[in-house]
Amino acid sequence: MPLIDSIVVDKFTQIVTWDIKESKEDLITNLNLSSYRIEKLKKLTDKRQKEFLGIRACLKSLNLDVDVLYEPSGKPYLSTDHHVSISHSHGLVSVGVSKFKIGIDIEKNRPHKINTIKGKFIRDDEDFFWGFENESDYLHVIWGIKEGLYKLHLGNLISFTQNYKVDAFDIQSKKSIKSWVTNEYLSEKYFSYHKRINDYFLIYVLDYEA
Repeated sequence: MPLIDSIVVDKFTQIVTWDIKESKEDLITNLNLSSYRIEKLKKLTDKRQKEFLGIRACLKSLNLDVDVLYEPSGKPYLSTDHHVSISHSHGLVSVGVSKFKIGIDIEKNRPHKINTIKGKFIRDDEDFFWGFENESDYLHVIWGIKEGLYKLHLGNLISFTQNYKVDAFDIQSKKSIKSWVTNEYLSEKYFSYHKRINDYFLIYVLDYEA
């Protein structure tokens, strides 16, 4: 079964990534879904069925036999003391669980697209990477960090250029990247991380103050 990546950040946090290559029938058999979950699956579109099964596969690999529930804002949560974040991209699904609040993003490497939309999420004070040979890699990481911050604050702060800021970083380094959520009332620091998985970028943001 295609569990292609697993990150144990610390004793509180783990992230797994699944490549949904199996047929729906094989996934259902291997996951040994309950009749309740099979009935839930039948109500979804074909695309959502594969995503649902990918999430179930990730949760099984994390030894969590719980349902994913959703707040009115769309933010997922579990009926446990774990926080959860979920991301999909072109056949991959990533699920992160933690005792801390967590936001994750998985994105396929698409240099043309990310360069086309960079004006929608890059601030004037985030120009430290301009002129680098791997500029699009930096753009993917910054986009992913801001997606992670958005998921942490879903339904509240949403402007990628006004409310979220990423400090300068070296993309070759494995050190945490400082990122910020700001408005006229607050300035909160978060710790962000990135990893290349084949032709994808996995980003995760943790709120250690939660």
